[in-house]
Amino acid sequence: MTAIRSESAQDAPNHPLAVRMGVIAWLSHNVLIGSIFGTAGILLKPMQERLQVTPELASAGVPMVILGSAILASVAGVLASRFSLRSLIAGSAIASALAWLLLAFTTSFVAYLIAFGLLLGPAMSLAGAVVPPTLVTRWFNRNRGLAIGLVHLPVIVTIMPVAGNWVVEHHGVETLFLALAALSGLVLLPAALLVIDHPPGETAKQAVSTGDPVIADTGLGLAQLLKNPVFWGLAIAVGSINTSSVLLGVHLVSMGESWGFTRDHSALLASVMSMVGILGSILFGLVSDRIGGGRTLALITFDAGLLWLALLLGLPFPVVAVIVGLIGMHGSGAIPALSRAISDALGAASFSRAYGLATTLTLPLMVIGVVGTGTVYRINHDYAVTIVAMVGYFAVSVLLALWASAKRAAPVVAAPPRLRSRAGRSPSTDR
Repeated sequence: MTAIRSESAQDAPNHPLAVRMGVIAWLSHNVLIGSIFGTAGILLKPMQERLQVTPELASAGVPMVILGSAILASVAGVLASRFSLRSLIAGSAIASALAWLLLAFTTSFVAYLIAFGLLLGPAMSLAGAVVPPTLVTRWFNRNRGLAIGLVHLPVIVTIMPVAGNWVVEHHGVETLFLALAALSGLVLLPAALLVIDHPPGETAKQAVSTGDPVIADTGLGLAQLLKNPVFWGLAIAVGSINTSSVLLGVHLVSMGESWGFTRDHSALLASVMSMVGILGSILFGLVSDRIGGGRTLALITFDAGLLWLALLLGLPFPVVAVIVGLIGMHGSGAIPALSRAISDALGAASFSRAYGLATTLTLPLMVIGVVGTGTVYRINHDYAVTIVAMVGYFAVSVLLALWASAKRAAPVVAAPPRLRSRAGRSPSTDR
């Protein structure tokens, strides 16, 4: 009976305000992710000169963002289920604006670490990663996978490498930092004030419930998720795609130069990766609605492994551009695939907690990928080791995603008051 009610809830029409919430979720994701990862490659050399540090230290920005995300991501999903999404996005916008202003007016390496680790990291964890799909999950019943895919269209991160590189070359890196601060403070912050946390007349729980006003799916708590093998399978599998995207976001320009391409052409590769990624968000959002999130994640990791393997072949620039573009398409497709997989296997009520926790658990892999790639290249002057390691990780991820796609967890429902009194406590207290 619960399954029937759940299917009925998924077929219910979306609220008229759902589109507005989707646009704000898109802006939140794009501003945070685009400004951070869209500038990572073009800031590498300017920050070496500005801070007077080694290439390894100059590339510490993204790892510090990842570390800063780890500080908050494990509880970001809990915060999203307990506090106003409006305030979480607004606070993240303020933190992001302060970070870019700090970078614009200081040349201190310590300030550089604070800006990326303590301001941009938590902001990305909330408004860039967890809150946007949570907002969509609450407002969209029909075509949820497609909606999440559209929200994660990487428009700003597509434009940023080329546009940001032009700003740095013609007006200096300080101007770029001020422009990024304005993007967060003058665009994202006002948009955040228009957020409505859930459809009128519903609570956050009811927005992702089974459809029964009495028996609502309370979702899995953090401790329950950590004990759930399906959750671990999805988290480890999506970690390969996330590591691939972050690694290329930081090192793709240098990788292109190591393959004999000019810096301009290498920066173009970064834009191509993000530009084609736009198609991935839509395509794999549709696919996940058709075949399920877990199977879609398996398809994405299988394809990505083959594409990375092709980077070892020493191909000409046009072919490499196509390969990198397809990698970007699959990377963007992982977000709607994971979001749908979590809803399918763990229940929509578990979404924000599971999504945030998965982000935390895969962050160390991203740090190892970014820092390790730089170290290995400094020693060997070659990216082949990194490519082979990523192909192996993708192979494991295919198997995990296929296994997780065959599993579906039963909904965790709140017990009636009489049963709660016998048990001594509500099963939903573990959050």
